[in-house]
Amino acid sequence: MNKQRRVVITGKGAVTPFGIGVPVFAEALQKGQSGIRLLQQLDTTRLPTKGGGEVAVPLSPVAGLAPRAPRFVQFAALAFQEAWRESGLAGETFDKSRLGVLLGTSRGVVRELELACELLRRKGAARLQAEHPGLLQLLFPVWGSGALSHSIAQLAGAAGHVGTISAACASGTIAIGEAARLISEGVCDVMIAGGAEAPFTPTSFAGVCSSKAMSERWDDPAAACRPFDARRDGYVMGEGAGVLILESYDHARARGASPLAEIIGYAQTDDASHITVPTGEGLRTAIRLALQEARLAPEELDYINAHGTSTKLNDKWETWALHQALGNAAYRIPVSSTKSMTGHLLGAAGAVETIACLLAMEHSFLPPTINYSEADPDCDLDYVPNDARSQNVSLALTQSLGFGGHNAVLLLQGK
Repeated sequence: MNKQRRVVITGKGAVTPFGIGVPVFAEALQKGQSGIRLLQQLDTTRLPTKGGGEVAVPLSPVAGLAPRAPRFVQFAALAFQEAWRESGLAGETFDKSRLGVLLGTSRGVVRELELACELLRRKGAARLQAEHPGLLQLLFPVWGSGALSHSIAQLAGAAGHVGTISAACASGTIAIGEAARLISEGVCDVMIAGGAEAPFTPTSFAGVCSSKAMSERWDDPAAACRPFDARRDGYVMGEGAGVLILESYDHARARGASPLAEIIGYAQTDDASHITVPTGEGLRTAIRLALQEARLAPEELDYINAHGTSTKLNDKWETWALHQALGNAAYRIPVSSTKSMTGHLLGAAGAVETIACLLAMEHSFLPPTINYSEADPDCDLDYVPNDARSQNVSLALTQSLGFGGHNAVLLLQGK
């Protein structure tokens, strides 16, 4: 990132398996609670995976949002509303051509596509068009993931750079990093950035079950996700959204806003190897590049929010990458996976985990890795096991790894 202008965060909003809003998320992190439960949206009778990080509360209507907006867009809209309020921009007059939106998702439109295909199968195209003359408008939200950022741009009146990032599980982190770059380079003054996901659809969920990558131990749903533990047997899927308001430091200062944190480093790399087998080398490079951009030594970090999926390969190679990038400092820096509590929110994971870092700074605590009881020789760092820990956090690193070899790292400095 060409650091021509400083980039700060002035607002945050979240929808997580704990409910709608950042406060319920903050409370769950501090208490080490699990938001993973048996699924209600899907019939999992014939499936080996029975649960996930499901948003079980009703979703409130969002004024200005299409009534048939996909679930993942509704999540993003609710998170945006919260972040926009906190930023104080709702009452501000500024150039909306300098306001942009960059959000990440990996598979949010699958449910709507399935519903549309089912309608076409049952009724046929001609009958469907006759019964629904407004079909084109009805199906607009399912055209593609671009509906995500466009919908939020409509709500905010954003007429600047608007786009959607789809880089698997690194989507949300990359969206925030690239949004920061657009501000730093002077393209926009304000960016709405983050990610949203609603993956619990019959087709996609059954498909992922067949990959054998998800946990199949559901005698105790709250303990299904065990990052870095020797007993881990796969990840647990989750849904939700995280949205941040980013501004240039000068723009925020001019209107008297109080930044929550500053983005001081960002890097994105790719493993450039087998699509499903991580190596750790791309992540190692990304961590080093982000530290280099921030002009930080590894020893200065207070906390690392790991990708920590609870799969055998990810946790092993992520630990390896941290050792390689940080050297002996890796043993000193606390590392935790909040996926142990939320499940893996896929394209929204990085955005929600960035908010977890902001909460760690705000409330002076380290979020725990819950369900940790048996050490793995390949995973030998301080994973903040089971209980939150009181500690001041000024410099935090969050990292995301995406299916296909995507790696993204953000460095945050507290106010």
